[in-house]
Amino acid sequence: MCPNKKKRGSIRRPMRLGDWFGLACLILFAVCSFILLVRLLSTKMLTTGLTVALVIVLSALNFLHLAVQLPRRKNRLPKFICGAVALVLSGFMIYTVSAAGSVQNMLMNISGRLVEKETTYVIVMKNSPAQNIGDAVGYHFGNLAHADQKNTAALLDTVEDGLGALRNTPYNNVTDLVDALYDADVDAIMLNAGYISMLEKIEGYEDFSQQTRILYEFTTEHTVDAIKPNSEITREPFIIYCSGSDARDTDINTYSLSDVNIMAVVNPSTHQVLLLNTPRDYYIPLVSEPYTGLRDKLTHVGGFGTEESMEVLGSFYGMEPNYFMRINFTGLIDIVDALGGIDVVSPYEFTARNIGVFDNGDQRDYYFSEGLNHLNGHEAMAFSRERDSFPDGDNQRGKNQMAVISAIVDKATSSEILSKYNDLLKAVEGCFATNMPYEDISALVRMQLSQMAKWNITSYAVWGYDDFLPCATVGNQELYVMRPNEESVELARNLIQQVISGQTPVIPEDN
Repeated sequence: MCPNKKKRGSIRRPMRLGDWFGLACLILFAVCSFILLVRLLSTKMLTTGLTVALVIVLSALNFLHLAVQLPRRKNRLPKFICGAVALVLSGFMIYTVSAAGSVQNMLMNISGRLVEKETTYVIVMKNSPAQNIGDAVGYHFGNLAHADQKNTAALLDTVEDGLGALRNTPYNNVTDLVDALYDADVDAIMLNAGYISMLEKIEGYEDFSQQTRILYEFTTEHTVDAIKPNSEITREPFIIYCSGSDARDTDINTYSLSDVNIMAVVNPSTHQVLLLNTPRDYYIPLVSEPYTGLRDKLTHVGGFGTEESMEVLGSFYGMEPNYFMRINFTGLIDIVDALGGIDVVSPYEFTARNIGVFDNGDQRDYYFSEGLNHLNGHEAMAFSRERDSFPDGDNQRGKNQMAVISAIVDKATSSEILSKYNDLLKAVEGCFATNMPYEDISALVRMQLSQMAKWNITSYAVWGYDDFLPCATVGNQELYVMRPNEESVELARNLIQQVISGQTPVIPEDN
């Protein structure tokens, strides 16, 4: 045997471009697989089955890639093909990591909110010489005697620290307070931000914001007790109070009058959801001092915070809401546009006239046909706001608002959302906040991914009679209210119990 002859199998081929390319793709694919797995697990939304399947698929793909790339082959075409496939899959994984991170950040930003803000203004006439609070030395101030006492007292202390002792006169109701400013009986008034939208709905005061200007803004923060995660959230019924304002310039965390009041009664075991609408002008008993037992419009309660509205509605219907969700209803314009529009069925042909849904205050008319309507953001807002075109006014408006919400949910859960998720997430962050813990939200997502169940969503709206009655929070001033129809209220209470007990709610055909 020739001593210089080498065995054929001992010859090692040098690393070439195809080998280096394959090795780089192998490393990239392995790193992306690890990051994807860690990111998806961190969301706490994957079921055990999905987690096991993901691990198996990623392990198998990495093993196959390893088997192709590690041996030094003379024919390097398979390495190039496998590497190209790995690059495409790595790109998809990076996109998925980014999307999962965005969804998780959005949910964490809107969930478990623990702070509410309450704002009170110092307001002067538009032609007042005062340009800032420092110019108000010697001014005669007015404030409400029976509302917003805590925040007003704090504001008085703050202003007195800078201006010295103030001359201040309390008034029994908001129109008397504003009249005092208009008649120059006082030079400035202190008024909770929530009362401005209420005031501008009273005849003769519609142009309040045009006649006056804000001299000083005072905001206090109220800490909401954190809610512990519920380990039974996917099995036990729960109730979410959805409170909405149509004021675009209102911070989602700021106390404001509640234009939308919807109770979502959810039974995750039977996959039943009842949406119960209570009109904003419903005349119901209050529960907190100094107004306990007195009545007022439901919308006014929102000026004292979302928790107060939850207590009032809970007492009225005989149940206790578990969570709240605050909605800036005008902000839904951005959500609907991000979704590419929604489809809503209208039971009426109508025109919403002089509806202002633009930031610059412009108004216009919107026509809606009976039957199916495809709506953009501004059209959806106009559809949700209109009430004068309907025989039962606010009652139908509440139904329309629930129809818009249902249409948004349908569109947001369709496959079309995949190409629009980034715009949707940006829109959602600006107009939603909830005290439901992130852990509870992720548990419900896991349940849905595991069962892929179809939910039965029904809706009901209580109704009543037009009237003018004393409203407690504005000094018993007589305002337009909706006096409850007790039969509709009792039916609502029964529907809540039906869903909670696992029955299918029976909604009257004429609702």
